[in-house]
Amino acid sequence: MVESAFTLLPTFALIFALADFGLMIFRWATLQNAVREATRYAVTFQTVSGLGQDASIKRVVEQYGMGFVKSTDNPQHIFVRYYAPTDLSVAITSGGNVPNNLVEVSVENLAFDWIAPLSGSFGGGVPMYRSRTALTLNLRSSDVLGGYPVGVLSVNR
Repeated sequence: MVESAFTLLPTFALIFALADFGLMIFRWATLQNAVREATRYAVTFQTVSGLGQDASIKRVVEQYGMGFVKSTDNPQHIFVRYYAPTDLSVAITSGGNVPNNLVEVSVENLAFDWIAPLSGSFGGGVPMYRSRTALTLNLRSSDVLGGYPVGVLSVNR
């Protein structure tokens, strides 16, 4: 019994750690792909019927995000920002979706809770079972907006 306890506990800890890291990397890779695809969609000025460009871009993130993030989340996690090529430090608040500007699609402050809680007792004296340290995912993709499609003079944001 004692040998089983000394063998099984570390084995299960290792199995859960591998599963945790695998799920975290899967979520990160999926969401990174989602913001990349949304950026590719944004540079072509496509829109879903009845939606503006920003809402259409957010829908693409949802579509490729496999349910990990939604545009209806509260607080919001999907952001679309436009920047002038001459000033990349301040986002354009209105009318930024014009050719030659930069578009940035991001998923920000999305918490990933581990399956097994990480110990908070390292120096803090907090018991292991009370500590849940979430990992925060922040993913971004950006590109230069191309020209309008033939026959299109502007796109609603």
